[in-house]
Amino acid sequence: MLHWFTTPYPDELLYSVFARYHVRSGNTSPKMAIEELFGKRTVRSVWDLPANLNVLLNQIGSYWNEEKLINNHTMYPYYASFLLPKQAKQVKKSMFDSDGSTIHTRIGVAASNVKVKTNLLVCSDCIKEDMETHGETYWRRVHQAPGVFICPKHETVLEKTTVSAKSENQHEFIVATPFVERKKVNLNGLNDEDIQFLVKVAKVTESLLNNPHLQTNDNTIRNKYLELLKQKGYANINGFIKRERLYQSFGVKFSDTILELLQSAVTFKESDWLTMVFQKHRKSFHPIRHLLVMMFLETDLEHLLGKNEFLPFGKGPWLCLNVACPNYHKRVVKDLRITLDYGTRKPVGTFQYDCGFIYSRKGPDRNEEDKFRIGTIKEYGHVLKKKLTEAVNEGKTLAEISREFQADRGTIKKYAAKLNLNVLWKTPKIEAEIVQGPIEDLEKQVQLRKEKWMEIQELYPEKSKTELRKLVPDVYAFLYRNDRDWLNEFSPIKNKIQTPNHRVDRIMPILIIKPNCYFYSF
Repeated sequence: MLHWFTTPYPDELLYSVFARYHVRSGNTSPKMAIEELFGKRTVRSVWDLPANLNVLLNQIGSYWNEEKLINNHTMYPYYASFLLPKQAKQVKKSMFDSDGSTIHTRIGVAASNVKVKTNLLVCSDCIKEDMETHGETYWRRVHQAPGVFICPKHETVLEKTTVSAKSENQHEFIVATPFVERKKVNLNGLNDEDIQFLVKVAKVTESLLNNPHLQTNDNTIRNKYLELLKQKGYANINGFIKRERLYQSFGVKFSDTILELLQSAVTFKESDWLTMVFQKHRKSFHPIRHLLVMMFLETDLEHLLGKNEFLPFGKGPWLCLNVACPNYHKRVVKDLRITLDYGTRKPVGTFQYDCGFIYSRKGPDRNEEDKFRIGTIKEYGHVLKKKLTEAVNEGKTLAEISREFQADRGTIKKYAAKLNLNVLWKTPKIEAEIVQGPIEDLEKQVQLRKEKWMEIQELYPEKSKTELRKLVPDVYAFLYRNDRDWLNEFSPIKNKIQTPNHRVDRIMPILIIKPNCYFYSF
């Protein structure tokens, strides 16, 4: 057993810990350090997924447990979350056993199109902080992860060092120093939006490393993906994926430059990774591609792998938001109906209480303030109408009633007119029905038109927006008037046809006019 061992820093690679141990121990040869750490000199230096960890734990004592060691100081959590459960267990076993030769093959890195970084990366700001705080610096895990080119803490571009991830001496651990030769990663050609996206990739990767998750079965993630695809309109109720719409939206979300940089370009083929990642998982996909899908579907690992039920509006009972109700702002609402917005595929909650007040809002709730938010009031209910009648009979002004009921004056006028109240202000005309049915049915009518517009696109996927408009002019006109933004977003994207620019040089006659003279110049 070792009499002392280097204390790892936050997010420090074991490779870096071993390198610092080698320097501090005063060993003249890397193999001497390896023998002290692993009991033999034949162990290779591996920066990401080292093996022989059981021997190391026996050497350094009981202070370190295997979970802490592997989850906090190796790249295991980065890959394990997206491996099939059996694969993840086998990889973990191999890392603690003496034979680590199958690890990279087992996780698919060896055959993946996404290649690991060839050299170790650093952040100059992190080095400066390390020197001020610890008097030394170290190799961080998150900086070495594929797709990470920005420091998630300082949001500065990382620098590529001359230290190879595969040293010529397979038994050598190279220590990080503030003087290591390095240069900034070349991100020329990226715009501000692309840079901000890379910042987000770095932060999501950091979260993945620090919050290990494992799938409960082979298709835990895939099933959640399919659920989200249905919600967002990229798959039908039977799970059939609308690939053309999916690829169009994916291409809009992520630029070709970003996808190339992340080694995850897409092509509209059955064998493409973006198609296969939504099929039954018989093999693993690189984490960076899962991260892209997660960002596209606006989800996270807590939702994909968490055991808790996804509750977009939290646990009930919910708040009554009827200002006229005695139970205003109390958790008394037990009637909640959740539907999906056809356009955004986000959950819409409709809340109803005994006072007759019905309201809805689009979710999911992101913070505590959202619980007090009303999107649409669908029905004011008998309690509020009674209070409104009393307020009018008491001779209160429109402004006073508007403040009391926290409603705009137009709404107060409308309901007073519907109740035939004898008011002091000018009553509005009850407008003619906008659609067949009462005004409250407008939302339902819009929804029906949206469904019709999507159906006609599925029937004629080759037709343009203009051609579809001619097929269902009434549907188009209705949506154009009532939800133009949705119509623009969920219509065929106009394909730009590149026409060859054939330039033909030819002599053109020019008419030159002078007083009393006419000449043709060629």
